[in-house]
Amino acid sequence: MASESTPQSIPLPLASPLSIPVLGLGVFQSTKTHSSVLSALSAGYRHLDTAQIYYNEAATGAAVTEFLAKTPSVSRSDIFICSKLWEVDLTLPGMPPDFESMAHPNPNGGGSWKTTVARLGLTSYTKEGAIDGFNRSLAAMGPGIDYIDLYLIHNPRPGPTARLQAWLGLQEIVKSGKAKSIGVSNWSKHHIEELIANKEVDITPAVNQIEFHPWCQHKALVEYCQQKGIVVVAYSPLTQGTRLKDPVILDIAGKYGKTAAQVVLRWCLQRGVVIIPKSDKEERIKENSQLWGWELAEEDMDRITALDEGISGKLGEWDPDAWE
Repeated sequence: MASESTPQSIPLPLASPLSIPVLGLGVFQSTKTHSSVLSALSAGYRHLDTAQIYYNEAATGAAVTEFLAKTPSVSRSDIFICSKLWEVDLTLPGMPPDFESMAHPNPNGGGSWKTTVARLGLTSYTKEGAIDGFNRSLAAMGPGIDYIDLYLIHNPRPGPTARLQAWLGLQEIVKSGKAKSIGVSNWSKHHIEELIANKEVDITPAVNQIEFHPWCQHKALVEYCQQKGIVVVAYSPLTQGTRLKDPVILDIAGKYGKTAAQVVLRWCLQRGVVIIPKSDKEERIKENSQLWGWELAEEDMDRITALDEGISGKLGEWDPDAWE
């Protein structure tokens, strides 16, 4: 049962009356998305995070449809689905057919895949491109999914004009009812301020999804977003397991009789940040959901917060402040 201070879902203040479950399953680099999503839904997860560039929107949507067919006590409105628009149209000729091909291109196949604007020379971050991209995402999820709860612009890289045009397209999608809310990912304060200052923008991003964990906390950005009512969603909250043997984390885990992963996830929740840990292991998916009914004491929260290494502690490629 959720503790009073940490509910299992929180309102999206800028997309009222929609709420976002604070625990979700991320499916980036999942090797068995369909079964992992079914495991998560069976374990009580009600938030799923996919993206065009993950190449598993179809598997995510199919698993949700299958679960709902088998579980009449749960309705589509109980499950929160997020996906994201990539910077180029991945259905164009010559694009990789799947994530494995994109991540590990054939060395004899002519070099790197054109999955960025710099390589392809054009972007999907236009008004029509964003609308078309969203419609592709929705169609990929199959006939059982007729709307998406949250749709994000995946990165800021194509620049301010492209970001604005994509956002204007996604505003039209919200007004059509096919997306309940829209947001951004890997954006800095500057990117958000620049967007919302434009007179054509009448929907403020409901979410900013960023890498967030004890070793990369983006403190100023998180504070800014939370003050603005923009919910922060943490991807890679467990650093893909690379930092879970930190002696501070292990010491605190021993104190509470919890795993290192549970301690890190609980710390994120108590910081007011939504989490989307990824796992393809059923037992780990269940373990990651056991975050209620206990809390970290203030002194232990402070010990974990002191682990911050700033941007040098990031695991992935995205430094939001590195882009125009």
